[in-house]
Amino acid sequence: QAGNYAAAKRAFDQAFGMAPLHSLGVWTARSRVKLGEFLEADQRYGKVLETPLPAGAEATEGEARDHAAREREELRHRIPHLRIRLEGVNPAEVEVRIDGTLVSDEFVVVKKEGPFPHPKALQVNPGTHQILVVAAEQRQDTSVTVKEAETKDVVLRFANESTLRQRKCRDQCRADCNDNNDCYVECKQRCFSKG
Repeated sequence: QAGNYAAAKRAFDQAFGMAPLHSLGVWTARSRVKLGEFLEADQRYGKVLETPLPAGAEATEGEARDHAAREREELRHRIPHLRIRLEGVNPAEVEVRIDGTLVSDEFVVVKKEGPFPHPKALQVNPGTHQILVVAAEQRQDTSVTVKEAETKDVVLRFANESTLRQRKCRDQCRADCNDNNDCYVECKQRCFSKG
């Protein structure tokens, strides 16, 4: 009630660890919601719902479990989502991380075609998230901010292999030929024809 949610979370977690009552579990989840830790709160509500009611306290703890079920359902409508689409990459050579955690392939769509053009939406906490994508020799790092209940599409475009080869040829020929334009044109033609 004083607004010190971090301290409340620590205290309720400690109490819940000593006495895993439904009523304490609900408060541990509520403190996480206040801190914007929606996914962690959802997990805690789930743990409360899976815990059997203690003998002799069915009425009190049953009411707490009912609160957990209602609050969890309400929370799930507030959880934001990200949909990640990558263009110009080989699916076998891509790795996606959000805030340092590896993202499963099911949450990433590499091609637009097909009957399911949209990736499965990935649940995240509200706030700013860092997305890192590594695809072969390319890397993109971007930050995305999502609000409660928002679903945001993130589209990252990569250069295809042919474009990458052309860039390498261009850079190599510039270095080899200095400012000699004839040399540069011949060098690029030789380099491109190798591919």
